[in-house]
Amino acid sequence: MDLKPENGSTQLFGSFEQIVSAAPIWRAMIRAMSFREQGIEPSDGFAGDGFIVRPLLPSDNLLDHAAVMSSREFIYHWEQDPPYPTEDFSAEDNLDDLEKMDGEHRNGTRYTYTVMNATETEALGCLNSLPNDDRMYRTAEVTSYDGTDFATVDCTLSFWVRESTWKAGFEGGLLEAVLAWLRDDWSVERPLVLTNEKLEHQIATFESVGLTRRFDYDRDKDMYTTYAYA
Repeated sequence: MDLKPENGSTQLFGSFEQIVSAAPIWRAMIRAMSFREQGIEPSDGFAGDGFIVRPLLPSDNLLDHAAVMSSREFIYHWEQDPPYPTEDFSAEDNLDDLEKMDGEHRNGTRYTYTVMNATETEALGCLNSLPNDDRMYRTAEVTSYDGTDFATVDCTLSFWVRESTWKAGFEGGLLEAVLAWLRDDWSVERPLVLTNEKLEHQIATFESVGLTRRFDYDRDKDMYTTYAYA
């Protein structure tokens, strides 16, 4: 992997080469806790400027499927689960996913939200909030760039929005609104926002709102290294 300095990293943490050489690496997870063990319960969502965030339901299937297929290539790299979603990914296939995510939301293991336009006639994207003991981290090699113990992180957030919304800056505005929502409605003080090395547009968005790369996650099954920002 070709690691390059992030914006501001030299000023905040020293040279990138020094950070990498000193960065602690461990296998996740020993002291991590689930949402319910941390006393974190899901919020019902919120209304933003021209959009609504609320739990994703199986009844949202057709709108969600249309959004997925509108940005299929981006989601292919975002999900890192090839060949998902395939070119012939059907609404029935999508419904299977939504039913699984709805069950996880109800069980408190993973929380998934849809991003809708204000009239809820178009899905604009999707948010996933995971505890730091989620299964995706248990086989990951985690690298911390500032010495922070991953077990002190409250949750991780990953999200995607329709590519058609990028030009207007919706991705950055949504991210700032969601971080405020996590702080104010969830009492989450230490979230991480995830992307990966392939998604240059999303990396640029994170850095444009002042986030800094804190951790990397590497799993054998993934196509790319996951970057975590705070």
